[in-house]
Amino acid sequence: MTEGDGESAPRNASNYWDTLAPHHWRIEDNYLDVSSLRRILGDIREPVLIIGAGQGLIVEELRRQGLRCDGIDLSARMLEYARSRRGLTLVRANATSMPFVDGSYETIILATGVIDFMADLQDIETVMREATRIVSGTGNVIVAFYRFSAAQERFLTSLGFLREDTLHMRSALALHRLGFGAMVAWVAKMARISTFQAVLLCIGTGLGSTKQERAIALAMRRLIAQSGDPEAFIEAAPETQPYRDKSAIAHLLDSLSIRIDDWQASSSCHLVRVSGRDTLHTPCSDGGDVSRT
Repeated sequence: MTEGDGESAPRNASNYWDTLAPHHWRIEDNYLDVSSLRRILGDIREPVLIIGAGQGLIVEELRRQGLRCDGIDLSARMLEYARSRRGLTLVRANATSMPFVDGSYETIILATGVIDFMADLQDIETVMREATRIVSGTGNVIVAFYRFSAAQERFLTSLGFLREDTLHMRSALALHRLGFGAMVAWVAKMARISTFQAVLLCIGTGLGSTKQERAIALAMRRLIAQSGDPEAFIEAAPETQPYRDKSAIAHLLDSLSIRIDDWQASSSCHLVRVSGRDTLHTPCSDGGDVSRT
């Protein structure tokens, strides 16, 4: 869930995950959650690797299901909390260069916060090549993309925070600092509508959002307020990040010549099973890889 802050990503993205780590327990089930995971259990064969494992929510759940499961993440602080909160020892590694031999896993899951947070096509291709390298010839690669409800999409679009497949992350986070009155005034200004229309838009968005989105919004409001320095917390976030709907996801994968084998959609994420090693895999002769953990 936190691998999109790779070495090629902006510095502030890495800072954001480290800043978020102490508070992540409040919002860790916001996109690829346990409920979404259950939709694809039939496609998951052990051993499993979670790329972008964060604090180990999905690793823990799959182990609870009796599956052998490992996880990697780039954020050292996230891994510290995985150990202290759940007793999990995960691997610190960059998704662009993973320390596993070819064909080590039967299932690779790229969690939300990995491919879906990446804008650069070459970075995405590099990560996908690595994923298809370490999956077995008969294994599955599943890619998760975060998803908003239609109500949230309309709200963010009306404010100009979601446009051209891009989420203006800092602007969206800043909304959580506002009380209802201040938010209405801000919405009226940004959307260029009357105060009454802004009230209706805010209320309608709340009613149209999923229960999970409402819970996450409340948690994020508390998180920012209790962070000690709300402005620094928001500034640590990427200024923008991609937001891809189903059409944009399909276009992205098609541009990389990746075949989609199956598509599941929950209220909070898309889960796309793609062709494995026959698509992007290039044999690796580098002897530096190590065994699966």
